[in-house]
Amino acid sequence: MTERKMALITGATSGIGRAFAERFASMGYDLIITGRRQKLIRKVAREITARHGVEVRVVIAELSDEAGVRQVLKEISECAALAALVNNAGYGMDGLFSERSIGEHLALAGVMVTAPLRFIHAALPGMIARREGIIINVSSLGAWAPAPSNGVYGGSKSFLNVFTESLHLEVRHYGIRVQALCPGFTSTDFHRQMGVEKEMQEIRVYWMKPAGVVDYSMKCLERGRVICVPGLVNRALRAVMAFLPRKLYYRMAGKR
Repeated sequence: MTERKMALITGATSGIGRAFAERFASMGYDLIITGRRQKLIRKVAREITARHGVEVRVVIAELSDEAGVRQVLKEISECAALAALVNNAGYGMDGLFSERSIGEHLALAGVMVTAPLRFIHAALPGMIARREGIIINVSSLGAWAPAPSNGVYGGSKSFLNVFTESLHLEVRHYGIRVQALCPGFTSTDFHRQMGVEKEMQEIRVYWMKPAGVVDYSMKCLERGRVICVPGLVNRALRAVMAFLPRKLYYRMAGKR
């Protein structure tokens, strides 16, 4: 009997992470999903199993903590059929860089940079040996939008974009598909917890649904597009930010 492929999705409790879990399950993948809210993520696992008939393993892990990262690394090392890795876990912080402790900044960078690097490094040997695999790093439109109070978050996402493109150049010959997914405003717990969803809705910012973001991500994956920006409005914003004179951008960002 052929072993079914496995997909590991971090931060799969809700939003884009859950949408990825649903998508890979619909494609016949068994899942390993991680999150911090134990009751909620176990409910997600039960619902996906009931809907798609796949095995779903839950790992309760805090990825800013070494013990949590090691839990996920253990799952990767023991999974001979890991065919897809989605690094989705992340969060944002309010407040200026100097107003937060260095420990808080390092924890944020740990979740969004260090943990994905370690998971990818652990998963790659098996993917290379099988000459196939999918690695998706969930980045952000914020990678191109430096702003006050956004330095570590946006900087982490910028790093992910460049790293993902570099990784693509290294592993494409092994049949491994790599992507940096850069959504804009998406209706998820992320923006609700940051307290910006209501504010952004009042000024009619363009919002996407998590399922729509994942749909576009999978289309980009099929087309071999490494940097993936879902939503026509978001792609237009990226173009504007790329060509806007920096002095003008700094004035606008400073006022915001």
